Amino acid sequence: MDQSVYVRQAIRNLVNEATLGFLLAAAMVFIFLRSYRPTLIVLVALPLACLGAFIGLYFTNETLNAMTLGGIAVVIGMLIDESIVVLENTARHLHEGASQFEAALSGASEVMRPLTIVTITLCVVFFPVVFITGIGKFLFTPMAKAVIFAIVTSRLLASTFVPVCAARFFRASSKSSSEGEDWFARVRGRYLDLLERVLRLRWLVVGAVAALFIMSMFIFKFIGTELFPQSDAGQFTVHVRGMTGLRVEKTEQLISEVEKAVQAAVLERDRKMVISNIGVLLDWPAAYTPNSGPQDAFILVQLAEHHGRSTFSYVDELRKKLPEQFPGTEFSFDTGGMLTAALNGGLPSPINIQVEGNKLEQARDIAEKIKRYAETVRGAVDVRIQQRLDAPAINIDIDRIKAAQVGLTQEEIVKNVVTALNSSINFAPSFWIDEKNGNHYFIGAQYRENDIRSINTVLDIAVTGKSQPMPVALRTVAKFSRGTAYSEINHLNITRVTDIFVSVRGRDVGAVAANIQNYIEKLSSDQAQVPEGYSIHMRGEVQSMQASFKSLGFGLVLAVVLVYLVMIVQFRSFLDPFIVMFAVPLGLIGVAWMLFLTHTHMSIQSMMGIIMMVGIVTSFSVLMVDFANRILAGAAEHNIHKTPREAILEAANIRLRPILMTGIAAILGLTPMAIAGGANIPLARAVVGGILAAVALVLFVVPVLYVFFKRERPLPTQSS
Repeated sequence: MDQSVYVRQAIRNLVNEATLGFLLAAAMVFIFLRSYRPTLIVLVALPLACLGAFIGLYFTNETLNAMTLGGIAVVIGMLIDESIVVLENTARHLHEGASQFEAALSGASEVMRPLTIVTITLCVVFFPVVFITGIGKFLFTPMAKAVIFAIVTSRLLASTFVPVCAARFFRASSKSSSEGEDWFARVRGRYLDLLERVLRLRWLVVGAVAALFIMSMFIFKFIGTELFPQSDAGQFTVHVRGMTGLRVEKTEQLISEVEKAVQAAVLERDRKMVISNIGVLLDWPAAYTPNSGPQDAFILVQLAEHHGRSTFSYVDELRKKLPEQFPGTEFSFDTGGMLTAALNGGLPSPINIQVEGNKLEQARDIAEKIKRYAETVRGAVDVRIQQRLDAPAINIDIDRIKAAQVGLTQEEIVKNVVTALNSSINFAPSFWIDEKNGNHYFIGAQYRENDIRSINTVLDIAVTGKSQPMPVALRTVAKFSRGTAYSEINHLNITRVTDIFVSVRGRDVGAVAANIQNYIEKLSSDQAQVPEGYSIHMRGEVQSMQASFKSLGFGLVLAVVLVYLVMIVQFRSFLDPFIVMFAVPLGLIGVAWMLFLTHTHMSIQSMMGIIMMVGIVTSFSVLMVDFANRILAGAAEHNIHKTPREAILEAANIRLRPILMTGIAAILGLTPMAIAGGANIPLARAVVGGILAAVALVLFVVPVLYVFFKRERPLPTQSS
């Protein structure tokens, strides 16, 4: 199947989303600053930041793919945040009467430390990626590299390119900028009035925010879980299983009819190709097919690049129609595509329950009970047991006395039968090398398939041995009887296993797996149902999901700790970083409600979004707390009495616009991805939710905490 269609479409969508987000963020800059000059500077700075990311990816031997481009698209709004802060601060100094050069110099130098803190924290939050295990490590490591390279380049541009452009192209306050200042002055005035009220009722505000945070943490329990968000891969697979032991030509006839049914359901304009694979070759190629016998087949359906109906819609229709049209035939569907197959470890379904035990009949009974229950679970579809025990077989019972009388051993008889029906290369390998091309070919004796017409052909197999060079008919030394055998036998760590596969539709994987797991635990506790020597384990995507969530949860905690330690060094204080870090729980409030209200499941993508959110939302607090500290330090230097309340009010007044601009830029940059970003939707929504809540609450909660924790320092006495 052509996997490049999905890859090209994903990359094209990411580029479009990033471009749209960038234009929205640039429009926001123009609205706030009311000048085309800072907007043009931002329009130039962003491509340069992306170029820095591409250069970094080149020298680290990474490629442009859905994850690296997705990382750049996610931070597209943040890449201009630091430039926005410098430009806004420069515009403020120009408005206060400074010259272009002085405004650019003061505007850039005042925010160097907070921007350095922000850059380091954004880079540090990606360090926990090294602790992610499995395929998630290979997915997110390139993304982390892309983001770090882009953020570092953006920081360099904010310190060099942006101030130089501001000094060269900015002009003194004009009528348009004054009008812009007027409308924002009204916004600032209303904000300061509200902040004054909040500071008077700070105990009530802190209590309300704490209650909201606790409630939001409970909301996470109602959010579904999955390893990776589902996306329309533009293709699906129909696994078909006929009656056990069905001859391959009969299976071919069945698949021909199923193909017609599939083609009737999938519109011709939406259908690109249909490919079927029937049966299995009883040799090494058997390791590379999901088929386990002549009764098995799978049909690959490739949809057109611009198909009208989604893959899931077609599969839902076929899941309902095919069993009705072909009773007695087992159908299952796989809509995951290339990425999901890799995340599942090649399994056909996200939930794989394995019953371990040596006696397959007993394991089958246990598996049947689990299957019957799983079929009743809401959201569980395509429930089936992989291993069958009813494959038709012909038992050959050798009469050892007769065999000995004619000079044959059991081993010789078995080898003659295997040679006739399969090949002698399994136990007597020989090969010939073609001198022309150097290829080697196995040589073995075997009956032609067309010559094996009935049971009489097997009965008449000529058997010879060392002590019996004359051929003896197999019927002379053996009896035949019909019976059943295992269609396939699978092992895990030497132990035999029976697999139950469960697909999920219309519900999150975590909830379906939890319902089945509860039944498994209840079943396992009953010795009469699950005897000693038998055990039941759930594997597949569920197992990978639990391991990934555990490592990402540890990564989230580690990211918070690392950010706090970095800020201790930068602030030279334990208290200021503590105040700043309160932005993280405020951001979690937004993440919880965003995922809950948009019915977005918790996945490794949304978990990665939460980790990224930690670095982003702390930047809002840094801007305000650092400036308040600067005001207090300046007042102390000039021996002016200024309380922490007055300092934080002044800092909030001055830093309101850059906080709003950076927050809105980040939100606008991510909005296209949060709406139609495919597999990146959970990541974008988690970050947007965190930023929305953080921007709204940081503007009020951080000043309250600053007043709480900062004590007034007494002025120096005359004697001192």
